[in-house]
Amino acid sequence: MNIVVIGGGAVGLLVSKLLEDQGHQVTVLIRTPKQPPVLYQSPVGTVELMGGFVSQDWSIVDSADIVVVATKAYHLSDVLPRLVTRKGPIIFLQNGLIKHSVQQVLDSAYVLYGSVDHGVGIEEDMLLHTGDGTIRVGGSSIHQEQVEKLAPVIYWEEDIELILLRKAVLNTLINPVTALLDVANGELRTNKSIQQAVIGHYDELIQAFSELEAALTLDDVFELIKRTATNSSSMRRDIQAKRQTEAEYILRPLLQMAEGRKRYLPITNYLYNLILSKGSEPHTKLS
Repeated sequence: MNIVVIGGGAVGLLVSKLLEDQGHQVTVLIRTPKQPPVLYQSPVGTVELMGGFVSQDWSIVDSADIVVVATKAYHLSDVLPRLVTRKGPIIFLQNGLIKHSVQQVLDSAYVLYGSVDHGVGIEEDMLLHTGDGTIRVGGSSIHQEQVEKLAPVIYWEEDIELILLRKAVLNTLINPVTALLDVANGELRTNKSIQQAVIGHYDELIQAFSELEAALTLDDVFELIKRTATNSSSMRRDIQAKRQTEAEYILRPLLQMAEGRKRYLPITNYLYNLILSKGSEPHTKLS
């Protein structure tokens, strides 16, 4: 299939690499000229040259069989207007809950949402695939057959809303604390005081989102922390680099959803405001 991946960051490049390995024709669409990593390191440590084709020609999105948007959530305001004329499936692979932002611009008949569980990062000229995982996508069912052709890289998921909520809660439990304390993920499990804070935060979120009670246990949370113990969360890396974080797309939507259910999330709200206090983004008052 002819696939365009929008975004030359770690997730976009990994998706491109995995799809190319399955024989798909992939072009990575970037905003500004830059040299992508030339090496790829697999989860087992083997290293190989990166392939792929990079372009800045946005006209190619209309003719692609599938478009995958792998930018940061806060870059969607630049990307969405460029996709208005597209009449074909568009897969969004952002951290957080972005549905409201996307629906304001695009026809929902063409929109799909996905969750990426791979561990991936970029160091200098190497794409580091730190942990093997899955990519699950769902949404407009008229595109299910096309998405299924992307297996084993991307799988169709019937209940993508639950999967996305689950990931947003996991990110909320891990990212803000690691960013504010400037620690790797594993510290949330090995430091007993922080561990107790995570447990209290988990209880708060599960009470508000009871549909996750079976889908996300406390054991699941600490198993993920264990598997990603040496990883630095994306929010921590953003703050270290003085970049905008994705708090507006991860924490804030959960606060709004809870408010709609007449639930209050004091721990989540506290962490949200502390992240905003870092000065990398303007404060957005909750309605």
